[in-house]
Amino acid sequence: MTLTFDQARECVLKNARRVADTEAIALVRAAGRILAEDVRADRDYPPFPRSARDGFAVRAQDLPGEFRVIGESRAGGAPFTQPVGEREAVEIMTGAPLPPQADAVVMVEHVTRTDSGFLTDKVLKQGDNFTAKGSESQSGGVVLKMGQRLGYAEVATMAMVGRTAATAYRQPVVAILPTGDEIVELGESPAPHQIRNSNALSLAVQVARAGAFPKIMPIARDNRESTVAAIREGLKADLLLLSGGVSAGKYDIVEQVLSELGAQFF
Repeated sequence: MTLTFDQARECVLKNARRVADTEAIALVRAAGRILAEDVRADRDYPPFPRSARDGFAVRAQDLPGEFRVIGESRAGGAPFTQPVGEREAVEIMTGAPLPPQADAVVMVEHVTRTDSGFLTDKVLKQGDNFTAKGSESQSGGVVLKMGQRLGYAEVATMAMVGRTAATAYRQPVVAILPTGDEIVELGESPAPHQIRNSNALSLAVQVARAGAFPKIMPIARDNRESTVAAIREGLKADLLLLSGGVSAGKYDIVEQVLSELGAQFF
């Protein structure tokens, strides 16, 4: 039976041996690794209603009109705690917390300054131009799920919630076994009837890109003794990839040796 690529891939995923071992790894070295745990928020994110614009925090119901500025809120500064009243505004910077009673931010580009504040013809609704407290994640909520691959965004998320290390699955060791009398190692000069060991390098790059650790093995020659010894050694890894030796020729003995070693074929 001929399998499509998708069918063959699904068969491999279904029957491949899973790696269950885990290890703690520093975030700076965690890129490409697979999470072995759920990661949870240590507090609400954002931890306060956070302005998304430079401008003025106001009550949306008072717009449009003239406003009196009663204070300032800036990122990293002490929060402005006085409630915002009717036609009052607090000058606010991107990333700063909204003061009490404010429910919208008028962008600085949309106001005309006056002696005591500003004028604006802008109409906004509650929630405009700021991010509500806990809208990205609530305290204890899952921000990353077990099984996710860690990239730059995932590493940044872990750092945001206070993690310095990730619990990741051990990288699988993938043995790569080229076979054939016609293959020579890269440092050798091939005879006219020989070729260099390029498949093994191609597979090694793909294995590393997938997040595993490639182990290129010495070439197995087209005889039973060499092939048996090489396959036995390769089976000590989490996964063994073989290149060549599976056609119907007289010296294609890989399938025969696998059968003798008790392999199950899918």
